Amino acid sequence: MSKRRTLFIGIVVSIAALLFLLIGINQNRPLLIDESISALFSLVPDSLNPIFGAITELGDKQGIGIVGLLMLGWLLVKKWDFFGMGILALSVVLGNEANKLLKNLIGRERPPLEHMVEVNSLSFPSGHAMVGSILYLSIAYFLMKEYDSPSARRWIALGAGSIIFLIGASRVILNVHYPSDVLGGYAFGFIWTAFWVYVYEALRKRYPQLRTTSRK
Repeated sequence: MSKRRTLFIGIVVSIAALLFLLIGINQNRPLLIDESISALFSLVPDSLNPIFGAITELGDKQGIGIVGLLMLGWLLVKKWDFFGMGILALSVVLGNEANKLLKNLIGRERPPLEHMVEVNSLSFPSGHAMVGSILYLSIAYFLMKEYDSPSARRWIALGAGSIIFLIGASRVILNVHYPSDVLGGYAFGFIWTAFWVYVYEALRKRYPQLRTTSRK
């Protein structure tokens, strides 16, 4: 399956998922998907909360900032890719602002549970899930361009997917989000990343003389 077709299918599925979730949220009653997934995560022992507290920091502002800066450094030192640096920075920074706007527009309150970490914003979509998806999907995209091996690309995709999943799971386990908040964050994050990947590819096609090569 071509990359463009994969992106298209992912966008369609994400939009469908968002519509489903938003309709359910607007009914102002518990969602079956929230109850089912929350019941599953309730089996996670409390002794693992410190581990998930550490995992959730990969989606915090500080974690996103550190990982993002490391990736920007790689794009500069290894690839001399100023387009890539700009796209990565804009996608993450503007994605974070878009998340704030979406939360205020949708206005969903946090779960009425004891929050295991401090939170001070509304609930849907999860900022950790959305911005984390944007960053780690973007990193996977740039790294996968480095390898022709399908096996290497699968491992990169698996690594990024695992990080994104664990960040989202941590938000539910720590009682600060409904599962549907996380799923909504994933969907918005995928659509947002796909848009910026399209912009990046269009710029590289428009300005072929600025295409990057690895620096030795």
